[in-house]
Amino acid sequence: MAKVTGPLQSLGASGQLAKSMVFFSWKGVAVVRQWLKPANPQSAAQGDVRLVLGGLGRAAGKVEKNSEFHQIMIDLEVIPTAQTKQSYLVDYIRNTFLGGGGATLTANYIAELAELTGHTSYTTFEDAADTLLIAAFDIDYATIDPFDKALGVYLLAKAAIGLSFTGSPYTKTIASWTAAQIDKMVGHMQV
Repeated sequence: MAKVTGPLQSLGASGQLAKSMVFFSWKGVAVVRQWLKPANPQSAAQGDVRLVLGGLGRAAGKVEKNSEFHQIMIDLEVIPTAQTKQSYLVDYIRNTFLGGGGATLTANYIAELAELTGHTSYTTFEDAADTLLIAAFDIDYATIDPFDKALGVYLLAKAAIGLSFTGSPYTKTIASWTAAQIDKMVGHMQV
């Protein structure tokens, strides 16, 4: 319901009018635009993207503020001013390892999941996810397998290597990581 202060459009109005117009203030200017019904298609492709971004966000959120992992990112000056560590990590991982969006994201997600499950320390990555309280994440209308809790830890490790973190364990290739390297990274993520 629109709230009118004075005759319509003479002094001001705010809100929706008959599902046809919306009145609001933007930067101090009275604005009117066509009313649009928000869309939430819940398509398979949208489900795949939401699943990957949701899983990445949950994993990246486990990098605690003021942790050694976070401090390394600050020291490397990789986090843009307008972003948080979490949003930066999600963007970096998505763009670097998953190819952005759409079919490429889905194909790369499947490839990364296969790479992880074939890793000799897969169960240690799972244990690390449990330590960090990362749960598997699923969306019922996605076509890909649920976001494996260990995949978040695995992709954070790949991100640290890709961002040129120095010292152990980040100077080793991810394929050669053992339980010791994974546990060390988890320790870096916590305060």
